[in-house]
Amino acid sequence: MKKNRIVIGRQEKNRTLQRKKPLCRSMNFAIFDGMLNRFDSSEDIMNYYKKAGLNGLEVIQSGEPDQGKIKPEMINGVHLYFHIFWMDFWRGEYERLDREFDSRNQWIEYYGGMDREAYLSCVRKDLEYAEEVGARYVVFHVSEVTLRESYTFDYRYSDEEVIDSALEVINSLLDEREYPFDFLVENLWWSGLTMKDPALTRRLVEGIHSDRKGIMLDTGHYMNTNPDLKTPEDAVAYLHAMLDAHEAAGLPITDWIKGLHLQMSLSGDYVRQFKRDWADHPMNFEGIPFYELFRLAYEHANRIDLHQPFIGMGVRDLIERIDPLYVTEEFTQNSREEYEQFIMAQGGLLGYLV
Repeated sequence: MKKNRIVIGRQEKNRTLQRKKPLCRSMNFAIFDGMLNRFDSSEDIMNYYKKAGLNGLEVIQSGEPDQGKIKPEMINGVHLYFHIFWMDFWRGEYERLDREFDSRNQWIEYYGGMDREAYLSCVRKDLEYAEEVGARYVVFHVSEVTLRESYTFDYRYSDEEVIDSALEVINSLLDEREYPFDFLVENLWWSGLTMKDPALTRRLVEGIHSDRKGIMLDTGHYMNTNPDLKTPEDAVAYLHAMLDAHEAAGLPITDWIKGLHLQMSLSGDYVRQFKRDWADHPMNFEGIPFYELFRLAYEHANRIDLHQPFIGMGVRDLIERIDPLYVTEEFTQNSREEYEQFIMAQGGLLGYLV
């Protein structure tokens, strides 16, 4: 249980709180050759993140070997396998999948089968991996958007429908056995857990069949729900307002938020211009092969979700209000050198540097 505190409004804070570092301070790390090849060895990776005041990795597996560079003692957390769209598969809406993909055989290969067990098996393997390496927590996206919907911003499934289906997935796995780590659900800006409705946050968190549950709040994902944000200070105020709304609804939100994916995404200019352009010249999806559309949609999503350092007045106080156990500095990694600049800047602001 976190220490008691009193927060009044958005600006006042109990200044008697001792500033401290979160238990796990991680860099995001995708286990694939493109990332691994930037480092010579395990020691090189450890020296890299320790220089920025971090003490481990939050990893996501991609199906490629880790080249012997990722040791269990380096791993703080594991981001679980996910598809950005999975609801039609989970619900058996096969005809709709036939329209999303180039063929039925293609989506069967994509999901690894035709029944729910195929999907559960993929997530279960990551849970087993997390247990094997001694991770302190895992992260699971609660979100749904098809490739086409990511352009139109018109979603077939409601937040509530996505949350209820996600609970079916989560509880199917957690009811099988007790795992020795925290199970954290992550917000996005598409249908699902957006953190904009306290009642739905409650529905999800209280619906998980585990005492070791919580939220991994992605700060940039929450910023993406409001394209009118202009500055880091706007974002800080917007996040405080979300916490205020949950507290006003009687929810212990800062106890539920056990971790942060710390990043900044102020992409409102792009989103507004994109919607104007789309209104005049919408994309004709017909004839675009599935994996080409996947590539284009991925690029589009990256222009919305910027993953930049969250630097500005009030950022440190916001994090201290939440008081997370786990903080992952989750930034776009175009190069080793650029990412080092990002984690050094963020670590300096938060007081992580030794």
